[in-house]
Amino acid sequence: MATAQSDNPLGLVAGSGALPVRIAATQADNIFIIALEDQAEKALESYPHIISPLGHMKAAADTLLAAGCTEMVIIGGIQRPNIEKLDFDEGGQWFLEQVLAGAHEGDDRLLKVIISYFEMRGLIVRAAQDFLGDDTGKAGALTSHDDTAHQADIDRAIDVARIMGAQDVGQSVAVGRRLVLAVEGPEGTDAMLTRLRDLSPEFLGTGQNKSGVLAKLPKPQQDRRVDIPAIGCRTVELAASAHLAGIVFEAGGTLFDDFNAVIALAEEEGLFLLGLEGQS
Repeated sequence: MATAQSDNPLGLVAGSGALPVRIAATQADNIFIIALEDQAEKALESYPHIISPLGHMKAAADTLLAAGCTEMVIIGGIQRPNIEKLDFDEGGQWFLEQVLAGAHEGDDRLLKVIISYFEMRGLIVRAAQDFLGDDTGKAGALTSHDDTAHQADIDRAIDVARIMGAQDVGQSVAVGRRLVLAVEGPEGTDAMLTRLRDLSPEFLGTGQNKSGVLAKLPKPQQDRRVDIPAIGCRTVELAASAHLAGIVFEAGGTLFDDFNAVIALAEEEGLFLLGLEGQS
């Protein structure tokens, strides 16, 4: 498993979830964390850190540089804010001006602007997956539950997910009986899966006869140093509660909060997990 490529501490801009905590644990305390206010996990406060409002990008970069960081990772969930209500420092104001000057404000563009700012300040932005080893997934069938009977839904879900991703809409789609049951919006995958339970039962499987597939794939054009798809035990729980048959992801292009635990839970819940070979 990788570490920072120098003796300097790794900078970590951390949102919510287990992944920022896992990366912090890999660095043997040689880390400095920008814990995003009202987002980051409390466990990160045991490491050198500051708590930073979302809009304070200059302060975040200044702090990382003062701590001796030359490399950084940006990872973790963030509840998408109302930009008009954020408090911005000088760096945040630069970010806002760049976004408003662009053609759209999809997540992909927002994240590329964030990367550009930190690189402009002299920090190297590295991919979270460099530090997570097998927690980026493996190719092939990973549980004993058969996926072959669901191939038509798998193919349809992959096609739709890639079209959505190319338009910077979202990373996840649920397909059942070749019908698109739900697509991910700004609310995220978990909320999308929760919405499935409100559909008419005629569109869904049952506990005894599971139906439908969740595909969660990277966007074709995205910078894979940030925001590649993440799958956790909660994803599996919600897919199971909607009686989906399985989950499709890109091997090496997906982050897992605990890869072995996700496989074990999917096995227990009767879901297939299928890792696709990464696209060239």
